[in-house]
Amino acid sequence: IINDEKSFAPEAIFYLIISAIELSAGVVANGFIVGLNCIGWAKSRALSSYEKIITSLALSRFFLQLLLSSDNFLSKIYAGFYGMIQALVSYVLIWIFINQASLCFASCLSVFYCVKIANQSLFSWLGPLKLRNAKLVPWLLLCSMLYCLVTTVSYNFFRYFNWMILSHNSTDTLRNLTKSHIKESLIQYAFLIRSLGSIFPLILFVASSILLIISLWRHIRKMKLNSDFIPSFRNPSTEACMHALESMVSFFILYNIYYVATTCSIGNMSDFSDEWKIMVSTAVSAAYPSVHSIILIIGNPKLKLASARILHLRSYYVADTKTSKHRCFKS
Repeated sequence: IINDEKSFAPEAIFYLIISAIELSAGVVANGFIVGLNCIGWAKSRALSSYEKIITSLALSRFFLQLLLSSDNFLSKIYAGFYGMIQALVSYVLIWIFINQASLCFASCLSVFYCVKIANQSLFSWLGPLKLRNAKLVPWLLLCSMLYCLVTTVSYNFFRYFNWMILSHNSTDTLRNLTKSHIKESLIQYAFLIRSLGSIFPLILFVASSILLIISLWRHIRKMKLNSDFIPSFRNPSTEACMHALESMVSFFILYNIYYVATTCSIGNMSDFSDEWKIMVSTAVSAAYPSVHSIILIIGNPKLKLASARILHLRSYYVADTKTSKHRCFKS
């Protein structure tokens, strides 16, 4: 069922354009990270700990971007999208798993960054973990997947348990149960399971990010003090530390914005009349998988160099094609 003319108002068209831009950026950025690391693995049959984490993170964000953008498009183009109970159940189940995977892998990346700078005095107690970093990463990713699976199964269990209670109480209660009540219960359980399931990765991410930001800030301040007292002292790593600090701060901000936006979007979905809040929340949520992946590409020398080569080859191909066409027309 196609939406009425009201759904194709200027604000709805603008919303769809934003969703299309987010979809394109997210699919290209995350697909590029996954594709490049898979090619590297096929050549060397090995991936570093960092590459394993960002490949898992990019893969989860690739599907998360597809899911969020598809939701944005379907909710505007098809009026009965949220009215189909089975479609809503399937969507919520898939979204809980992929969303939890994205949050958990992001927490793994933050912990990895934190352990990597274990040589700093603030993180001296993390030294043994740093030595076993390569062995711990696969187990960390596997535990994250199991955690996401348990969260998704828990939601399905509570949903089915609630339905069994209603069906065993009385047939009149089940008969009088409207679609709006069913949808409201689905959203409430999704909000509950998602909130409880996200507490552990959220705490892990916030703690490791704050420790890392404090350590980088102290290290940068110490290097600047040395350069002030000793004019000939110039540490080339200062700029690298500044870039790392900026990247970590942006990661921290984007992660928390996404968490708040998804919380608001789930909370507002129970009141489908509040369309503006849902549109803003889902648009902000869909920006996270693409924006931070682009930041990862810019901040990683290998990914940045590969992307620059692709863009250079594409610009060279376009210029060569235009030159060939010009010669053809001239002849």
